[in-house]
Amino acid sequence: MSTGRFVTLENKKLHFYMLGSGPALVMLHPSPSSGETLIPLANHLASHFTVFCVDTPGYGKSDALTEPPTGLSDYTVFLHRAFKEIGLNKPAMYGSATGAQLAVRYGLEYPDEVSHIFLDNAAHFDDDLAEKILEHYFPDLTPQLNGCHLTDIWMIVSQMFQYFPWCFTTKEYALNRQQMPLFVLQMVAMDYLKAGAAYDAAYKLAFQHERGEYVQQLKVPTTIFRWNNSIITKYVDQLLTYDFEDHIQALMIDGDATERTKKMVSFMNGKATKFKTSDLDFSAMKVPEKIRLEYKKSSAYPPKATMSGTHLSEAWQDLVQSNPNDTVEDIQAYLVDWYSNN
Repeated sequence: MSTGRFVTLENKKLHFYMLGSGPALVMLHPSPSSGETLIPLANHLASHFTVFCVDTPGYGKSDALTEPPTGLSDYTVFLHRAFKEIGLNKPAMYGSATGAQLAVRYGLEYPDEVSHIFLDNAAHFDDDLAEKILEHYFPDLTPQLNGCHLTDIWMIVSQMFQYFPWCFTTKEYALNRQQMPLFVLQMVAMDYLKAGAAYDAAYKLAFQHERGEYVQQLKVPTTIFRWNNSIITKYVDQLLTYDFEDHIQALMIDGDATERTKKMVSFMNGKATKFKTSDLDFSAMKVPEKIRLEYKKSSAYPPKATMSGTHLSEAWQDLVQSNPNDTVEDIQAYLVDWYSNN
């Protein structure tokens, strides 16, 4: 079972879920989600590792950095200090998407303090596509009183599993796959709402960092997972066209999601005996108190989720009318809380 904990540096909390026993494995999530999304995979690794599913600063339950980040190094410096605070000694690192780029940057800056890097959904984008992505992929999702940002969020999550990048809806970028189940779309929409207006802080910087040259420079033993049916498989393959030294290897994985998880877990668990167990400082780790939001709504249950996404707008208007003196940021927090607890 995972336990939510946090460590505080300069009045900023870094939250993480901790589970298992053995050598330390830090897991870094995609944007704009949180470490919670990695717990199902972490559960399979917890018999061999002490797993830390970290909420990147500004996401999940972690506080944002004091100053807006201008590069991934702003995150890795903070993470490094936090890991030292809790006694993580040369952990292995797993990262997916944004988390993969954070792991790469961490490995570049602290090569002697990482035992192994596992990269999932790590890719290479050429300059032209990266420029287009940065121009169109990250619309302003600042909460608006009329709730119009909710329509934008639902459009993004609906299109992101049909096209990559989601903002280019032409045949060239079509993924030709079935739409994800409604509960998945709702979960991803909640991630955007939790992250708020700064949802793209780490997300953008990760796209700018998604270059084969950075992976090529790593001195840390590294495994790149490559599997079918990722929305970015095409761009993972572009990464794998680079020439890497022998300490950087690719693991090619076939099969469905169940088989993929099985193979990744087997490979990672097989590496665990090579890693040193950390002498963790539990006194530095605190267990967060559950925050209970006080707000009004017209009924106990929010509007039922629909594929059109109109349920979010209906819930928003209900909360705006019931809490007329609260800020739009408060309303957004209420919306997330209402759906998260029902």
